Amino acid sequence: MEKFSKWRDAGTGIQPFLQPVPARSQQQGLKSLLNAAKNYLVGPLVALVRLAVLSVAGALDALTASAGALLIVPVVRRPWMRLTRLLWARVSLFALGFYRIDVRAVSLQKGRRATGNSATVKRAAVESGDIVVANHASYVDVLVLVAMYNPVFVEIDNATCRVRQVSMWQALRAPARQTPALLPAAEARSLKEITEMARVQRLGPVVVFAENATTNGRALLQLLPVFGEAENLDEKARIHVMAFRYPFESFSPAYSVGNQFAHVFQVCCQMYNSVTVRVLAEGEAPDVGDSAMLCDNDREPVDLDEAVQECLVGVSRLRVTRLTAMDKRDFLKFFYSQK
Repeated sequence: MEKFSKWRDAGTGIQPFLQPVPARSQQQGLKSLLNAAKNYLVGPLVALVRLAVLSVAGALDALTASAGALLIVPVVRRPWMRLTRLLWARVSLFALGFYRIDVRAVSLQKGRRATGNSATVKRAAVESGDIVVANHASYVDVLVLVAMYNPVFVEIDNATCRVRQVSMWQALRAPARQTPALLPAAEARSLKEITEMARVQRLGPVVVFAENATTNGRALLQLLPVFGEAENLDEKARIHVMAFRYPFESFSPAYSVGNQFAHVFQVCCQMYNSVTVRVLAEGEAPDVGDSAMLCDNDREPVDLDEAVQECLVGVSRLRVTRLTAMDKRDFLKFFYSQK
């Protein structure tokens, strides 16, 4: 749309914020009729059943979380929360039509196979206090990560790159609101503080959506230089890079703009939905200790932010635009003013 041309990246020609539309081949002939019947006749009936399941699952999650909070002994409380959250996330994904999560290890090194079928390409074990850097294309990303790791989610300050911990429910709702330009100073902490806390309390890995905003899955925004601040660098934390993609024919599960509840309803209208998760192979992610700020004379210093971006580009196979989370803020402000 011409009125949104301001947010089309000049270098790539990609508009990363508007809802993706299916290819023309999916909008013609018999496929068009079948999609219409599915979306407007059968789909809404299926969606009502699925939404009922999601409501029950959400209520049960609230009850189990409350019960977990009453458990005094942390050694019991943490496994309880992990198990119940994992079950809730799996049920929610199934209700949304994601019957399986396609997770594969990807190697970026020449001479190695690009899929996890090879014995030489493996996924690294993810432990509490590690850092998972991923692109952000939908609230579904959060559900997948909960199902895989039950991690700690953070929000990034766009100016200082300090972070604050947010709950799973806040992370699910974050794509529907404008990314705050600045975090309240009283709530902002260094990433190292969060990773150390997660490691000591065994809370799972820490997820960093370095774009700090969702896109429509067609390109990457400029990543915030999270690792450019010495206070964010935790040498004990290992970095893991992963990318989410949402193949679709009729309606994309990627979500970057619009009413979130309407988007969930349309996702539920589809008979099935697909998500692919590509994880950088074990041993190929950059090491925090190799950062130029921490590196000693025996190691070659690395620009950690640049190295992470290169890995994310390679794993996701997406191009990087010149747009940022602040451009997404401006886009949302304009988009909703038109509504």
